[in-house]
Amino acid sequence: MVNTKEHITHEKGNNEAWICQCGNRTDSDGFFPCDKDGNEMVPSEGWENLHVCARRGRIIDQDSLEVVDRNSSFKRLD
Repeated sequence: MVNTKEHITHEKGNNEAWICQCGNRTDSDGFFPCDKDGNEMVPSEGWENLHVCARRGRIIDQDSLEVVDRNSSFKRLD
C-alpha cells in the first residue's frame, strides 16, 4: 500500500460524481470496482468497496475516498 493520505473529491452536493487528482471524473473515463491490486472486477461477496481510476490507476476506498494504492498498468476489461 502507498503510504499517503491522498484523497479524491466529488462535486459539491453530489457524492456520486467523483473527481480524481488526475482530472478523471465519473462522467469521463470513470471509476470501476476493483480488487486490492486494482484489477477491475464485478463486485461479489468479500469485495472491499474499492474502485480504480480508469485514467491513472489510483485505487480508491469508496467509503473514505482515500487513495490506498495504485495500479500503474490498469487496463479496462473488454
